[in-house]
Amino acid sequence: MENQEMDKVQKNFDLGTVLSLTTHRMLSEMDKIQDALEYVTGDPIWTHQIPRVMGQVTPYVLSLYPQLEGVGLNEPINSKEEAIAFVNSQKEVFGDSLPLSPMSKSDGYSYVDPIEEAVEMTSGRTR
Repeated sequence: MENQEMDKVQKNFDLGTVLSLTTHRMLSEMDKIQDALEYVTGDPIWTHQIPRVMGQVTPYVLSLYPQLEGVGLNEPINSKEEAIAFVNSQKEVFGDSLPLSPMSKSDGYSYVDPIEEAVEMTSGRTR
């Protein structure tokens, strides 16, 4: 399934989820991060695809919210409690959630079949 140039309907995502997309850090639950990636790309995203897709989604999200550039990148976070405290402090600045809209093909996302990508990722490896 490829991105179908979905209407630019916005959906709100928790700030921790949005910051996870911009920092590549676990500042939200994994299922919420995956849900946001799937919404923004318009495609199902398998777990092994998340690092690649985040690399494509991050510039798009930062283009929507340039004020998030660098937020949380250098914050020492060593536990779930520290992550929650950090996100809560940022909610005081940016609000509880931010709306995201689906990317268009011109926004830099490219679909890769999840099975083909898994085969490519594991080719040459031995168990």
